[in-house]
Amino acid sequence: MKKVFVTRKLLKENEEKLKELFDVKLNSDDKIYSAAEIIEGSKNFDGILSSVTDPISADTISKFSNSIKIIANGAVGFGN
Repeated sequence: MKKVFVTRKLLKENEEKLKELFDVKLNSDDKIYSAAEIIEGSKNFDGILSSVTDPISADTISKFSNSIKIIANGAVGFGN
């Protein structure tokens, strides 16, 4: 089963659906993670579901483990 690191708290229904589909690490405290915390927290995961509030820059991405295959941003608009 694919492993997904979720950086922010989601709607309960969305978190439940993710649990059905993936081995998921949720952010139940809805803490805003630093870049270092995202890098460390996502080790050995296949993907990251991020938020517009996350500090994910090119430098951060370059430090992700090789296991990361996808970074999905759960937001709307074009300024993300």
